[in-house]
This record gives sequence, C-alpha cells and structure tokens, in this order.
Amino acid sequence: MTGKAKGEKKGATKAAALGKGYGKVSGKLPVGIIGASGYTGYELIKLLARHPKVDLKVLNSNTYAGQQVKSLYPDFFGSLRFTDYPMDMVNAMVNVLFLALPHKAAMEAVHQTAKGVKIVDLSADYRFADRKLYEQVYGVKHIDHLQAQYGLPELFKAKIRKAGFVANPGCYVTASILAGFPAQKFAQSIIFDCKSGWSGAGRNSAYAKDNSLTKDNIIAYKLTTHRHKHEIQQFFSIPISFTPHVIDTFRGIMATAHIQLRKGMKREDIVRAYEQFYKGQPFVKILPEGIPSLHDVQNTNFCHIGGFESDEHNQLVVVSVLDNLVKGASGQAVQNMNLMMGWGERLGLE
Repeated sequence: MTGKAKGEKKGATKAAALGKGYGKVSGKLPVGIIGASGYTGYELIKLLARHPKVDLKVLNSNTYAGQQVKSLYPDFFGSLRFTDYPMDMVNAMVNVLFLALPHKAAMEAVHQTAKGVKIVDLSADYRFADRKLYEQVYGVKHIDHLQAQYGLPELFKAKIRKAGFVANPGCYVTASILAGFPAQKFAQSIIFDCKSGWSGAGRNSAYAKDNSLTKDNIIAYKLTTHRHKHEIQQFFSIPISFTPHVIDTFRGIMATAHIQLRKGMKREDIVRAYEQFYKGQPFVKILPEGIPSLHDVQNTNFCHIGGFESDEHNQLVVVSVLDNLVKGASGQAVQNMNLMMGWGERLGLE
C-alpha cells in the first residue's frame, strides 16, 4: 500500500498500548474492519469475533462509533463496540484490514493504509484489471495504480496465498462465475439470470427502509447495463449477458446460467466436467441430481451448483446458490484472509 497518514508516529505510540503485534498479547492476529456497521461489515464482525486465530481490534464506523454492536444488531452475542480510530492508529494496530466500504471510499482508505498491512477489499475498486474500464463503468477516476489479486479462491487460490492485497468479489459475480466458468470451453455464450435477497443492496437502500417494495414482489433492474456484467466478462472468452433481480428475502442469491452449447453433450459428461473442475474446493458442492435451494446455503460459506439440464436447442441450464452476505461477501473475505495467512481456508467458516 502507498502512503502513511500524517501523525502516524503519535498514533502508533498510542496504538502500541492497545496491543498491536501478532502474538504479543493474545497470540492471535490483530485485524480490523473499516465500514463495520453495514450488512457485510456486521457479517465480518460475527465471523471474525469467533475466528480462533484472530483478535478483532478495529470496528470503524463513522455513524455508530462508541455504540455497542448489539445496539444496532440485537442478535449479536458479544459486547464489542464500534470504533472510529484514525487511519494512522489503525495502521499501528492491525496486521490485516478488511474494507467494507462503497467504491471510491475504499480506494481512498487503501491509499492511507501502511505498507505491510494486508488488505482484503470488499468494494469493486480493485476488481478490474483494466483501470480505464473501471473508470468507465463506475464513473469515477481511480487515484492510484496499485494492483490487487482477484479474490475468487476457486480460480486463484495459489496466487491469493502469495498476495498482500486481495480484491474480494461480490455476490452476483461469485455466483455467476462459479456457475458458468467450467462450461465456457464447450459453450458459445451464457446468459446469467440472477435473483438476490434485498440485503445485497445495503443497509441504506430503499429496500432496507421500506419492505413494501419487495414484499410479494420481484424487481428486475439494469436489464443489460449492470456494472457486474463487465466484471464477470473479464473471466469469460465468450459473450455473456447478465440481468439482476431483487426478491422478497433478506439473504441468498440464485444464478441461473443459460449456456448455449457448441454441440450436444451427454449430461453425465457435463456433470463430470464440473466435478473435476471443483475437485478439492471445500466450499463448492456439485449436485449431480436436483436443483439447489437457497435454504441449503443461507448462513454458510457454501456454493451449491446443480441443474445440468439441456433442451432440444442445446441450451444447458446450470443453477448456483449461495449466501450473498457470506460466500458472496464476508465469508469469502475471511476465506481469502485464511489463504493469505497460510491457514486452512475452512478456519472460522464451519
């Protein structure tokens, strides 16, 4: 990371009293969250607070600093409080930093993070290999030229293990790539038709504030122009289409991939191709029979993939499901941290 905030020496002195240093006080890795009060931030708090090898020291929230986490989320089991430490103190307090911030705000935080602090960024700011494409899609100027490793473990596990900075993919992208990636070698094109729980829009969204919008309803939006289409396309050599929908549930996402095959294939050969591709991936479960259900993956870091049916026009339908807040965000972020630290990727996630 580049740059150190002014006053870092003073902040470092104060932070030293709070116990920075892997193993100095608790024998655990000191970690922090910037943007801790949103849905993904809270999911991170829950996962990290019970992770056996980490010490959650920073829970920064500009809005709720000083308040107990359970005052905002009554189901929380502990007495942790939201914090608002300046970045110079954060740099001195943690070895790993999670950024649960909107795009643009995340890159500003990265710019202030000290060299040597590992980062897992849950925003879209560093997910694009082409910065000009990012600027075009998100309509903002990127402020630096740092490169992050794309954090989809099922594709890039070896590279993530060596990385100090990971760009964590989101829910729609994770569900779509996992559903379609193994098929592109025998496909002409893929249409991703995705349905997500309304928590994916965030704590400040209209859906969170007015449940009448989603009650007994399905809302399609940005039919051909959603930002995530461009992020997904980076990993496919064939044309893809992507349309998102919001449904009347809090958590969970289903991606239905309509895959136009180049030639007819036997169902068992398709299933075998998926099983071989995801062999040894602990959080991907292939269902040779049946259609995956949201109920089987909610509150877990698993992605289930099934369906595998073709019609008379050589169109294959594959369905993936995952929890948009866990495997689609915070759980995957913890999985990436585990890999970056050389730990088993299941740690704290089962």
